[in-house]
Amino acid sequence: MVEVSDLKKFELFGVLSEKQLEKISKITDKKSYNKGAHIYEKGDRAKEMHVVLKGLVSLREINPGDEVGIAFESRERGEFFGAACFMEPQEYTLTAVCMENTEVMAVNAEKLFDLCEQDPGIGYQLMKKVAQIYFERYKVAKRQIYQMVKTPTVITALPG
Repeated sequence: MVEVSDLKKFELFGVLSEKQLEKISKITDKKSYNKGAHIYEKGDRAKEMHVVLKGLVSLREINPGDEVGIAFESRERGEFFGAACFMEPQEYTLTAVCMENTEVMAVNAEKLFDLCEQDPGIGYQLMKKVAQIYFERYKVAKRQIYQMVKTPTVITALPG
């Protein structure tokens, strides 16, 4: 369980009332990970949504036999990740790797769904905020893709 005051510090939860935050605090735990630890793997069942309290998390595509993978995004203090828990098939689409010692708040997705059934206002407010944050992320990704297409970088390798 985390304190309501901890939840209030973060944009994602700022849309909820004190009473709603009390309910969320009861289904949220603080978790610590060492540098290099994987919070979850691509393909794992999405059981939690996370907010970074301290540290840095890289969201990566890592294929079998690949140690590093491709970093798509990173999350730092105050940012959330793991929204796959809200969408079918509730599977994480990337691997979350701690780039330094990291502490997160982990919201239990199953219990969050139960709360949303009991208090639809929680679900509505959270989904509205998640959609807003993801739309901002989408706009950033779109700009990045545009820049890559507009000014491609050619990488060549010489044999031997």
